[in-house]
Amino acid sequence: MPQATPASLRLPPRHRFPGQPSLLSVRRPPLVALLPLAIGFLAALAAKHHADEAPAAQQATERSAAVSVPPAPAAPLSDGAPAAPGAPPPARPLAKSLGAETTREPALEAKLKKVLSDGKTPYAATVLIEIGTGRVLAIAEHSTQGPAEGLAQRAMAPAASIFKLVTSSALLQAGVLASTQVCTHGGKTRMSPALLLDNAKNDHRCATFSDVVPQSLNVAIAKLALKHLDPERLRAEAARWGFGEGFAVMQPSIASIPDDPFAFANAAAGFGDVKISAMHGAMIAAAVAQDGLLVSPRLSDAAEVLAARQAMPVSVARALKRMMVETVATGTGRRAFSQAPKLGLTAAGKTGSLADYRTGLDTSWFVGFAPADRPAIAVATVVVNTPVWHVKAPAVAKEALRVYFKAHPVEATRALVAHR
Repeated sequence: MPQATPASLRLPPRHRFPGQPSLLSVRRPPLVALLPLAIGFLAALAAKHHADEAPAAQQATERSAAVSVPPAPAAPLSDGAPAAPGAPPPARPLAKSLGAETTREPALEAKLKKVLSDGKTPYAATVLIEIGTGRVLAIAEHSTQGPAEGLAQRAMAPAASIFKLVTSSALLQAGVLASTQVCTHGGKTRMSPALLLDNAKNDHRCATFSDVVPQSLNVAIAKLALKHLDPERLRAEAARWGFGEGFAVMQPSIASIPDDPFAFANAAAGFGDVKISAMHGAMIAAAVAQDGLLVSPRLSDAAEVLAARQAMPVSVARALKRMMVETVATGTGRRAFSQAPKLGLTAAGKTGSLADYRTGLDTSWFVGFAPADRPAIAVATVVVNTPVWHVKAPAVAKEALRVYFKAHPVEATRALVAHR
């Protein structure tokens, strides 16, 4: 809404700048000279009136057109409002399910949005996907800092330790055994080149590879990546997991893997320029749950079911699944899932957390599935907090699963599996 100009800044009615003639002294052109302008003005009005008279039936047909919107154009969508400090870039329009054939459950989404709202999350999104079919059952988004529309489908936040799943998959395929031991020190919040060198004097924290994902050991996985992987191999692995693809319902996730050894190790541990969306996070969790089969999410039962692909060998997916089960049972997800109200089912997952000291924003993640022994639903939650926070992603994801299974007992969930 335009603001009124203060009286002290208004020009008096007959104000003249130095050298400007009085309005009364300006000679008006003869009326005949204005005739062409009048004719042009009337022609423009007639053209506009004709354009505005499209048949009502045609407009109704356009409004009731397709169930899904085509993939977004490259130009960003902005409402013209200034972005809040540290806010994600403005959203682009993405595919939505709009008709009766939608896979989404409005009542479930309303409950999940309330969880995010009660948590006073500056930016947050939760996605639930049915494992095997790729049906998106719920998308909940919330923001106290700007528009929330499309947050779940944007690669708005660093993937943090979620990317350890991709690195671990590459390591397992490179022949690294779950029993392989690695000893480290430091590196809980950031790494330095010195931490990646074996140091018998300081490396007192030893763990097996099978503990790296559950405990989210940054230096350990960075060391393993330096010894057994290279940038090209990790880039190829990320591509198999869907990085760089939009799958029509989300913007492509980013995985920039540098050639520099230290930068490469940082990226492998989740500290690099790697960003994903909550939609992609749920898709990743679902792939592990269904023995490595990557199924494209869909927002409508009328949408074309795209062919699934094997993102990783079955043996690798099952090894990752065991690590994700341990994450919830004894690792970094244990606290959130052991607190009341409890889920009441087994679950598997991966946590992630990364603080940006430049903006003061802290990103937390949880991607996983439940029940762990008979996966039915994949979940992904991302929460971007300011230094003062009320809730983080693992607790929100646990509550999202609890709300879902309260309305859909395990016995009633679908058992469909996508064809290979």
